[in-house]
Amino acid sequence: MTNFRIQRPCKELADYVRFFWNLEAKVESVAPFVHRALPDNCLELIFYCRGQLAISSEDGAEGFTFSSGVFGQAQKYRLFTAEQDFTLFGVYLYPVSFNALFGLPASELTNQKIDSQTLWGGEGKVLEEKVMLAGDDTARVKIVTNFLLDRIKRKSAMRDLGFVKRLNGIVESNVVTSIPSLVNDFNLSRRQFERKFKEYSGFSPKEFFKIVRFKNAMRESARGDKSLAQIAIECGYYDQSHFTLEFKKYSGYSPREYSLNNLEAPDPRATRDFKG
Repeated sequence: MTNFRIQRPCKELADYVRFFWNLEAKVESVAPFVHRALPDNCLELIFYCRGQLAISSEDGAEGFTFSSGVFGQAQKYRLFTAEQDFTLFGVYLYPVSFNALFGLPASELTNQKIDSQTLWGGEGKVLEEKVMLAGDDTARVKIVTNFLLDRIKRKSAMRDLGFVKRLNGIVESNVVTSIPSLVNDFNLSRRQFERKFKEYSGFSPKEFFKIVRFKNAMRESARGDKSLAQIAIECGYYDQSHFTLEFKKYSGYSPREYSLNNLEAPDPRATRDFKG
């Protein structure tokens, strides 16, 4: 049984944080809880307030979750396995957030996971302790909000605001956009555009829009009211075979088994892996 809740950020954080979330899960003694985290073009700051989960991927075991830290935007899926009840508090961040808030290129975090103390030293440890000791979601949101607002105050005004807002808009709408048209919109050379795009998103434009396309295909497959050929065409794949291969690469599922087995959940973070 899971209980998932979200809270929206204050206006001052709207360009950095998509939402805050909390997940509480009860784990039955007969079987572990397995969650499959799928590729995403956004970052997550996560606090494991109760419980520890084992991490694995196609590459093998990756150890256990930290007490708190950041999972960078990812091109691969991971499995998180819990043997006991757990509580998570997360901050779903736009891909531009680490460049804008901490002066780190997003590309340094792609497919990586880094604990809070490594990222922020003593400040990270203090932040972790405050969040762990907080009594409820509202208090946790306030603590992290103050931490992020303090970071904003320390930095000069956000650079490349037009570029950042356009990238955030693509993340929100999840619409595949023509790369040449974006290059023209910003009056940059192709090389300049690709360098800036990777700095802020962590991916090349081509890699970024592959994940956008995958997320659209995942949503359409979960609905179960269209053929695979229809989904392939509507989402921009060359053909059904191309769609199937890329879907399985990113998720570990075939589109058909995902369509037949995916259970509706309030958010992807609350799903239990049907193959686990």
